[in-house]
Amino acid sequence: MSAIEKNESFAGRSGYETWVFGILKYKILDAMRMQKRHGRWQPLEDEDDDDAIDRQFQQNGRWQESARPSSWGEPEAAFETEHFWQVFDACMIALPDNAARVFSLRELMGLSTDDICKELGIKENNCWVILHRARLRLRACIEQGWLKEETA
Repeated sequence: MSAIEKNESFAGRSGYETWVFGILKYKILDAMRMQKRHGRWQPLEDEDDDDAIDRQFQQNGRWQESARPSSWGEPEAAFETEHFWQVFDACMIALPDNAARVFSLRELMGLSTDDICKELGIKENNCWVILHRARLRLRACIEQGWLKEETA
């Protein structure tokens, strides 16, 4: 219904199906966040400590050895598994609302950084920081919820 109601706002920056899928995906995430607020959902990891992300890096900006990303194997094969997408969705819900919104607009809906900044009223530097932190949190969450289960 949202896509039909907002049909005139489709700007053509992506395919129409991609745009509709992005709206659907975001509506699903909103519904799951509502469940989280009402205590009917438990994330894989509930860590809101941004310092935990910063501790993954050395002073020179390189990864701490213990925080180095794990190999995800063959990417195409990973994206074909339903379990991966279940973990990905759970990880998206665990993100702070603003980070999930910025990440969704950029990576799922394909909007440019300029468009995201205009839409959300944020500065470009802030947008890049939010995207960086969202990607780090998603990586950590996916490794915890998917890769560890795959190797178990």
